Amino acid sequence: MDSLISHIASNSTSGAAEILRLAGEAFSQLRVHQTALGQGSIERAQQAILETAIALVRAQPDMSPLLRLASVAISAASTETNPQDALKSAEEHALKFVASANRSVRTAALHAADLIHPGTTVMTHSRSSTVLTAFVEARLEGKDFSVVATESRPGLEGRTLAEELAREDISISLIADSSASLAMDDVDVVLVGADTITQEELVNKIGTRTMALAARERGLPFYAVCDTSKFINADYWCRPVRYKKSSNLPGPDARAEALAINRFFEPTPLAHFTGIITEDGVLSTEEASGRAERASIHKQLSEALERLRPQIR
Repeated sequence: MDSLISHIASNSTSGAAEILRLAGEAFSQLRVHQTALGQGSIERAQQAILETAIALVRAQPDMSPLLRLASVAISAASTETNPQDALKSAEEHALKFVASANRSVRTAALHAADLIHPGTTVMTHSRSSTVLTAFVEARLEGKDFSVVATESRPGLEGRTLAEELAREDISISLIADSSASLAMDDVDVVLVGADTITQEELVNKIGTRTMALAARERGLPFYAVCDTSKFINADYWCRPVRYKKSSNLPGPDARAEALAINRFFEPTPLAHFTGIITEDGVLSTEEASGRAERASIHKQLSEALERLRPQIR
């Protein structure tokens, strides 16, 4: 299980849906591992579940669905009196959460596809599996449209997205992140994904905020597409500052003493979005903020994370 959590922690290219699926598997592996160790106490089983939950949250602290998933597993185990029942309940509820989120993702994507009309040019950033599904569904409906995708540095997920869209016979143009503002002159709508939504902010891959400001300047519709598992009250969420350092910059003119710092995520004020497209349709930013405020987590997990907050940051 440690290798799975390490894989989740080092994964800087997959979207939240893929990460959530792996997190669900962690609770399956935990049950198998604890069962192999033999019968223990209910307290030991619940502690193992809590430790796994914390490890998952720390692995990808930008992604609130992991926080919600962890909370569900802890809540399920807290009502059991038998250790095996606690482990099984945590696993079952975690997997149900993942399955429910997957269904919601598809529904949200279908709502987003409704905004794509024949002849539309859509811009996107990074590689959201939900946005990708929206594009594929729109194409399956017979719509002829174009997509402009940024490379999405530092992970270059946009290149992967471009290859996937080309295989679906969707017209795709790949551009440098820095040219997104200029390219918006020929764009009708912008669709991006989301990793976390709080009362005030939406967290997504670095570059989202710049694009939001450029779209706002032009009066261009700018939507985020995600399911409501991404919503979380900011009081329960530690906004981390995740970045990757390398000792030198790439390219022929790089100097060994130059330090490259690549940030992966950034917050964008909800006010910069036209709306948030979810399984419940298009929410206004005010509605999204209210949903986030009501999204709480289990007290035991909240208290544990509060103690670890300085380390997570």
